[in-house]
Order: sequence, then structure tokens, then C-alpha cells
Amino acid sequence: MRPKLRFAVLVVSSVVAAVSLPAQSRIVVPAIATDLPGNAAMSMPLRWSQGVLQVWIAPPLLPAALLGSTIQGIRMRRPSFLAEPAYPAVQRTITVRAGFTGLLPQSMGNLRAFNLPLTAITVAGPVPFAVAATTLPTGAPPTGAEFLVIPFTTPLPMQAGTLCLEFETTTAPLAVTEQWVDAVWMDGGIDRGYAVTVGDGACTTAPGPLHLSWTGTSAPTRGVAARLRVTGAPAAAPNGPGSLLLAWVGVAPQTRLLDPEFFGFGADLGGVDPALAGCFQWSPLDLTLFGLADAAGGFDVTFALPATLPPSAPRIGVQAAFLDPARPGLLPLSLSNGVVLQLDSSGVGNKCSSVFFPGAATTSPWGPDLGLMPVLVFDY
Repeated sequence: MRPKLRFAVLVVSSVVAAVSLPAQSRIVVPAIATDLPGNAAMSMPLRWSQGVLQVWIAPPLLPAALLGSTIQGIRMRRPSFLAEPAYPAVQRTITVRAGFTGLLPQSMGNLRAFNLPLTAITVAGPVPFAVAATTLPTGAPPTGAEFLVIPFTTPLPMQAGTLCLEFETTTAPLAVTEQWVDAVWMDGGIDRGYAVTVGDGACTTAPGPLHLSWTGTSAPTRGVAARLRVTGAPAAAPNGPGSLLLAWVGVAPQTRLLDPEFFGFGADLGGVDPALAGCFQWSPLDLTLFGLADAAGGFDVTFALPATLPPSAPRIGVQAAFLDPARPGLLPLSLSNGVVLQLDSSGVGNKCSSVFFPGAATTSPWGPDLGLMPVLVFDY
């Protein structure tokens, strides 16, 4: 697991290539990740060639649409963090088991046998999956592509209680590669908002990327100050100012109507200025802040998150740029990635937990992480 890195494209299964998931409904869990990337990355089930990931998901986190349905398969996504590299190809033999318990995620332990209900069934595998190599990201999609598709050979009827999933990989010998899975992580199950980056910050003539990140001491919440930092801009000279930077803030970036200054969430700006092709806009311009880069090529962005913001506008978009004389065109700017702030709550909280077992271990050396789970796309 790690809190920053990963985004990419496609996966092909060698053994189940001829098996396609039924053309039914799909839903993302947790719901916050439906149109936003995760804020963390997980090692399993691909980064380690041998080991187990167990995940518990409480009923409040499971969408009502799943009740009374049958899960036909699970998909996982690449993370889409800034500066995500290309991935090498990898093969993994995977088994998935699933069942239900009346316990809540807070009760998950570090014993593998305890966490898997006696009534659990094997829903897929063991099946070898050939995961294709992936290219460098383009920076346009806000979420990573679904790269691991696991059809259930034994579909899982939904039942009452906490959903327990176990992903086991058994590809010897034990190896570690760069194969991360998109995930969400509410540290300790404490949920006070959600801040994630979108885009890759590659729209710059600097060595790059131009990186905008959340630096607040707590998650974004109404009534506190938002704190972010831009890095990667031309730094201040010993006896002169740094580059001119600006940051802009906008409410409801994903549902905002277009206007002469906002061309859409993730819109390619090449239509505005051909020199900005491959550069993306991530926020409306409701508030604009200006400053000069410091000696480290950075700029601190601070603004209030008023307690009076209505519940109907819980998301805030932020983006930054520096005035770039090296860029031709009508708008001589280098643009950062965007940051989306989901205020107050992501809806995840302590409703999930995950635990890792390296190799053949039956007792986790780390114990469960409350508030941690991979982003899962259910076919049902």
C-alpha cells in the first residue's frame, strides 16, 4: 500500500480471454470513487506474486441496487496519481472467495481463518491472469482504467450483513513488481473529507510536473482554511522574484455549467488555444489568487471553506498555473493538475477494513487497516 502513484490502461486475461462478463449493471464501491480517483494505492492482489488481501465492506457502504441481486464479477482500477509511470506486464494466478458475516469492519482481526466466514464460497479461480503492460497516462481521465476483470464462475447472491472478500495470489516464486490497485483510505476510519488529485500536471515547459497537492493538516471541511501547495514552477533567483503564479477555485467542478471561462471538468484546452492541446481544465474560476514562486519553485494556496457553503455544492475544484514566456500561443501558461475537495465526508469512514497476508502467512504481521479498501466495480 502507498498513498501516491499509479494510473493506466488495459488488462487481458490469458485463461478467461474468451469469457466475458454478462452485459448487466455495474456499480462502484465506495460511491465516492464513481467519478473520483482513490486517495491511496494497495499492493494486493497484483504487486506481490504470493499473498492474500481480505476486505470487509459494511452494509451501509453497499449500494441499495445490490440488494436482492447476484454479483457476477469484480473489476479493479489502476490508481491515477500524479506522475504515474507505465507498468510492465505481469502474470498472476488469482483465487477469489466471498461470504457474509454479522460482524462490522471494526471487528476484523489479523487471523486469516477468522476473517473468512465458514459459509464463504470460491467465486473465481484459481485462474492465471496475464495483465498487459501499460503506457504512460495522458492526464485526461480523472479515474484510472479498469485493468483487472475477474468474472465469477460461481455468482454470489447478495445477503444481509458485511461482505467479506478474499483475494489470493499463488504465483511462485515470491516477487514484487509495480502493480498497484486504486484504493481509498480513511486513516483509522476517521472521515472528515476527501482530497484527490486529477490530471498529471504535465502541461508545462518546466522539467515538471507542475504539482498541486493538498497540504492541510486535516481533511477538507467546511469552516476551516483550505491549504494547498504548487511545486515545480521556475524558482526565485537569489536577487529576483520567482515566476508569477495564479490559482483558481470553483464550486461543483464536475456538474458546473460551461461558461466563457470554464470549458468543462477535464476539458482539453486545445480548442481554446492550439498551443494548449493536451492541457486540461479542472476547475471553474470563482476565486483567483496570485503570488510569486519561492526559492523552491513553490507557492502556497490558502483560502477559506465557509461554513455557509450549501450541502448541494459539496465539491470544490482547485487548479494552478504559472506565466510561461516559453509557451507560444494566446495563453502563455503552464498548468498544474487539479485537486478536487469533497467537503466534510466521503461516505467511507469506518465502513470498510482490509488486511494483508504476505506469502503463505496465516497471521498478518501488520493487522487490519480500518477505513481502507480497494476501489471495486461490481458487475451484477
